[in-house]
Amino acid sequence: MNSEIFQSQFLTITGTNEISIYKGELTKQALVEQTKRVLKMFPKFPQPMLEELKNAFADNGFSDERMKDAVNHVRDTYEGWDKLPNIANFIQFDKKIKVLTYDELVILVNEKTAKMCDYIPINTGLSKPRWVLKELQEKYKLELWSKK
Repeated sequence: MNSEIFQSQFLTITGTNEISIYKGELTKQALVEQTKRVLKMFPKFPQPMLEELKNAFADNGFSDERMKDAVNHVRDTYEGWDKLPNIANFIQFDKKIKVLTYDELVILVNEKTAKMCDYIPINTGLSKPRWVLKELQEKYKLELWSKK
């Protein structure tokens, strides 16, 4: 494994049948770039807290892209002009999409609230596929299911 890569993130399913759209690696280079941006935006951000932010990005399975988007999100939405953001302001950021089991999809089709032809199976690392809207699979380039 490349020593410049802290960790590789794979799709993870939460209890609500959602997956993060982010996958990929967290690299030292991106970590340095994004923490420099945090310091530029918030010059009084304490160094010990910045070190913990770096650890939090790694501990929470961030990819380079998710980390950059999280920093952008804090920049664009933080309203505490007289205060500093905390680690949670960055870490809570994620973009998720809904996934369905085949049985859940069949129920929606039977209820006429979904069409089978609008969904496609993707690989989430589980033994069975999860189904997402085709447009989301294409938009986020999610790996299609294939029996191995």
